[in-house]
This record gives sequence, C-alpha cells and structure tokens, in this order.
Amino acid sequence: MLRSRTPQESVAQPDPLAAAAVLGLSVVALALFAAAVLAVYTYSTPDVELPLVIAITLAFVVVAAGFVAGHALRRLRSGRYR
Repeated sequence: MLRSRTPQESVAQPDPLAAAAVLGLSVVALALFAAAVLAVYTYSTPDVELPLVIAITLAFVVVAAGFVAGHALRRLRSGRYR
C-alpha cells in the first residue's frame, strides 16, 4: 500500500579500485597538509620534514601504480587490449 508503483532502481556498487585510490589519495592529501603545518610551525624539530615528504611521495607512487596496474589487469582480463 505504501510502496511506489515505479520499479525500484538498483544502486550501483562503487568500484573497489577507485574507492581504494580515493582513500589513498585522501591520506596523501592529509599528510601533505600535516607536512605544510610542520614546515611552518615547527622550529624545534626541522629534521622531521624530509622523511615525511619522502614517505608521502612513496605513498603517492604506490597508490598511482596500484591504480594503473589494476586498470591494466582489468583491461587484459576483459580482452579489450587491442
């Protein structure tokens, strides 16, 4: 009685690879913000900035490589590589 007469639309499931990439890039963005704050407001421990920036760079490379590798594997598996 209270149900709609129109057919229900199914909600699309999010892509796990894209969700992982968004999560990884969000972590990288937060780490970049923390590095910016440390670069401006930390005078007592200036040696923390370089390892943090190196870790952020490596995290970005890992996320980007995972995203590219995931899409390449999907394309090869589906047979659309030509």
